[in-house]
Amino acid sequence: MGNPIRSGAAAMILAASALPPQGALAQDDSTPSTGVFKTAEEIYELCVSSDVSDVEACDWYIMAAHDMIKFYGDTDTGGSKLCIPTGTQAQVIREVVLDYWRADPDGLQYSAVSTIYNALEAEYGC
Repeated sequence: MGNPIRSGAAAMILAASALPPQGALAQDDSTPSTGVFKTAEEIYELCVSSDVSDVEACDWYIMAAHDMIKFYGDTDTGGSKLCIPTGTQAQVIREVVLDYWRADPDGLQYSAVSTIYNALEAEYGC
C-alpha cells in the first residue's frame, strides 16, 4: 500500500494544476452587461484611429465578422447570403461599415458584429 501522505500530496498537486492561473480568473476586459464583447463604437474608434495597428485591428475584426456571416449564409444556418465582388479589398469593406455607422451614430451602442452584419447585408446582400 502506498504512502497516504505522498498520495494525498500528489492528488493536491494534480488538482491544483487543473485550476486556471490566477491571472485568468480576474480580467480587466470583462464582457459588458449588454452581453456583447465589443460595441460598434469600440470598433469604430479603431477604424478611424491614426494608429496603423488600430486600423489593422479594425480590418481584422470586420473580416472575422464577414467570415462568420458568410459561413452562416452559405450553410443556410441563419442570416443572409452576401455577394461581395471577388477581389474587394478590406479597406472598401471598412468604408462600407464606417458609412453605415456614420449614418446612424445612435447604433454605435449596439453589438459591433450585428451592426457589421446590417451594413454588409444592406450593401452586398444577394
